[in-house]
Amino acid sequence: MKKLVLLFAISILAFSCSSGDDSDSSNCSKPTNLDVHNLTNTTATFSWSTDVDSALFQVEYGPFGFTQGSGTILTVPETYVHVQDLLAQTQYAFYVRVFCNESGEYSNWSTPFNFVTLDNNPFCDDPGNLYAQQYNDSVSHNHIDLSWSDGDFDGSQIQYGIEGFTLGNGSILTLDQTIYPSNARISGLNADTSYDFYVRNICGDAGYSSWIGPLTHSTLEEPLNPSCLDPVNFTLDQIYTTSGGADVLVFSWEAMNGESTWQLNKTGYNDAPGSGTIIDTSYNPIQLTNHTHTGAVYHFYVRAYCGTDGYSDWVGPITVTGP
Repeated sequence: MKKLVLLFAISILAFSCSSGDDSDSSNCSKPTNLDVHNLTNTTATFSWSTDVDSALFQVEYGPFGFTQGSGTILTVPETYVHVQDLLAQTQYAFYVRVFCNESGEYSNWSTPFNFVTLDNNPFCDDPGNLYAQQYNDSVSHNHIDLSWSDGDFDGSQIQYGIEGFTLGNGSILTLDQTIYPSNARISGLNADTSYDFYVRNICGDAGYSSWIGPLTHSTLEEPLNPSCLDPVNFTLDQIYTTSGGADVLVFSWEAMNGESTWQLNKTGYNDAPGSGTIIDTSYNPIQLTNHTHTGAVYHFYVRAYCGTDGYSDWVGPITVTGP
């Protein structure tokens, strides 16, 4: 008889524990009819139904197959929620549970709803024509100025990293100003380094466009004198011999910071910059007459003079063979 009483007590305890674990029975019904709307490459609106009079729900989502408890959890007052941090062409799942007013606990989690994000965004146009600007100071040893077309009024994002980096692992610069975004200066770069750049539009609640790129571009070498910027676009514009037999060379370049005085340097083919003949000038372009000999090979360099800040690096060489 004692054994029967003991078995009966154990049965009651087991039934009680089982019922307590089933929150649908002891609390309230879990949500049903899960669905996804407004799907793009980075956004989605989750929705569901409930027969419970409640104003509080929890949503958990993550990559398909994620372990519950490791996903992103949102607490919301409506039977829908809009998420904006998804990855393009990626499979996800989400669950929902409802707060049971009478018991003060949550229901069981719903069964998962699985979906795949799009490759692009039908509600957000892609930018185009990403390029590095060509002004004097557009590219330096530590920054690169970028421009693009078809920006969005809500802003843009630039993602960048060392050439060959995996998209999603780069640094991101967000431009959320209200003016029409079409350019950005990427600062803090390493000297003499090649970078990849991508751009995408921000379209408010509609999410983001696709990433456009990569544009690959390199920074310049670190200057010897950061206070005096190197001239750029040093070119030999003309080389000819006059009717009187004089040889003429015409050089030009562009100043980086409004300099008006420079030095030209003519060296032998195997000589270091700064050796040989140095010509001080305020002319740009400059015409040099009778500075070569027939068959001889020379190197020409230019550098800026910045007053108390000294001189820039030598820029060049341009190789010239005498006529």
